[in-house]
Amino acid sequence: MKRKNLILFLLFATILLFQSCEVQILDDSRILVKGNLVDSNNNPLPNIAVRCQSYGEILGETRSDANGQFQFTSLESENNYPLNIMINLKSSGYDYYVGGYNYYELTENPDYSAKKYFNDAYNRSNSSTYNLGQIQLNEAAHLTILFTNIPGDNNRVAYKLEFQSAVCAIDLNSNNTEDCLIADDYYNQLDINSTNFQTNLDSQLGTTVLLKYILNEQPEQTISIPLTNLENTYVFEY
Repeated sequence: MKRKNLILFLLFATILLFQSCEVQILDDSRILVKGNLVDSNNNPLPNIAVRCQSYGEILGETRSDANGQFQFTSLESENNYPLNIMINLKSSGYDYYVGGYNYYELTENPDYSAKKYFNDAYNRSNSSTYNLGQIQLNEAAHLTILFTNIPGDNNRVAYKLEFQSAVCAIDLNSNNTEDCLIADDYYNQLDINSTNFQTNLDSQLGTTVLLKYILNEQPEQTISIPLTNLENTYVFEY
C-alpha cells in the first residue's frame, strides 16, 4: 500500500473508532438514581460524589447532602452501552473496572473507599429507577510491608498477597454481590541476593491482608495482617 493511501486508511480507521465509542443517548428516557451513604459506624457521609457514566461520559451527577442522601435524574444511554454508577470515584475519560485494577488513587475523597455499580452492555437490564438503598463506605487503610533479607540466612521465599481493594464493584444484575478481592495469581520470588524493599497497598479499615508464602519449597503458610489502623506496617524477615 502506498504511503499516502496508508495514512488515509489509518485516519479513516481512527475516525471510525472514535465514532464507535461515542455514547448514544436516548432522548425520551431518563433514570432516577437515589440512595444514602454511611461510614462503617453508620454515620451519614456528606459531600460524596455520585455519577452515572458510560465509557467515561458523565450522564448525570450529584453529591450526598448533610444526611448522606442523594437523588438525581440522569440521562440514559442505549442498551448496547454500559451504565455505571460511580460513588466516590474520580471523574475521568474512562470507567474503572474492579478485578485487579483498582487503586486507592481512584477515590475522590481519599479518606473512604469507593463503589462502582455496573450494568454491562452484554447483560444490560432496563430500569427507570436505581434505588441503591444504604451504601456503606469504609474508611481507607494503608499497609506497608517491609521485606527484610537477614544476612547469613540462605532462604528462598515465594510470596503473594490477597486483600480487599479500596474500590468495590457491584453487578446490578447479580443480587448486588460485591467484588472487592484482589488476589495475586502468581508468586513473587525472593532469594539470598534479593535486597530489602517495601510494598505498599491500599485497602479498607477493619479488613485483613493475607500474606501467603513458601519458604524453601516447604508447604505454603499464611500470615494474617489485620488493618486496625489507618496506617499499618508489617515487617517480613526471611
